[in-house]
Amino acid sequence: MLSFRQIVCFIISLLSFLSVFYSVGKLGVFLATPVQRDFKHVLMENLMSDHSLLKATLFSLLFNSIWIVLFVIQHSFMKLETVKTIWRKLGLELAERSIYNIASAYCLLILLKNWKTTQSYQVWHIDVDKSPSLWWTFVSAHILSWVVIYGGSLLMDLPEMIGLKQIYYDINDLAPPMSYKSRELRSFYERLRHPSFVGLSVVLWITNSMSLDRLLLAIVWTAYMYLSWNTNRTDLEYQKFQLSRKKAELAGVDK
Repeated sequence: MLSFRQIVCFIISLLSFLSVFYSVGKLGVFLATPVQRDFKHVLMENLMSDHSLLKATLFSLLFNSIWIVLFVIQHSFMKLETVKTIWRKLGLELAERSIYNIASAYCLLILLKNWKTTQSYQVWHIDVDKSPSLWWTFVSAHILSWVVIYGGSLLMDLPEMIGLKQIYYDINDLAPPMSYKSRELRSFYERLRHPSFVGLSVVLWITNSMSLDRLLLAIVWTAYMYLSWNTNRTDLEYQKFQLSRKKAELAGVDK
């Protein structure tokens, strides 16, 4: 029979699953939808000389920066060992990963709900209204990138990343999922828990219309990924070894 703690942690893990997929889906639509508005007639010199437009643009960027920084701080703060210790003292160590995901999802939803588009100068704008093939080119690039990202998440043990696997193992009196993984893999996960830097960079930078607010989001999140995902040569050699071993296994199956 399930204990009260296991039931609570299981409910939190289900909420984590729903929150992550809903928020990431909303983000995917937000980033992938081609922009039909065209403000390229507003040149940089016109923006700088029009004080009211400049003030509105700077306010939008400042307002958006608040939500971007909130997401980055939450993403970093809740990974600290001090925070994990608090969950252990509260008896919620099984739900630690799920709580982290829920907080990340809701910070992301707050960002998307309150996002202000700067309707002024655009770094670039490609008109896709009259070219369905061009429209689908941008959409397909995003779809392919998200397939790579989700595929990588499955390879990196998605149930464990979401927090469901921890509950399942505890219910069946098993050790935490991470204890069954090799030392090299645990070390790799400590430095990289999200797959595909390239895929996430594509969804941030490949757009038909790069407004100043989108540019701000792309720069901050790309820089955050680059600085926080500090993999090293040991991780690269581990990945190469696993790939060569998998190729050898598949070659043996074919024979």
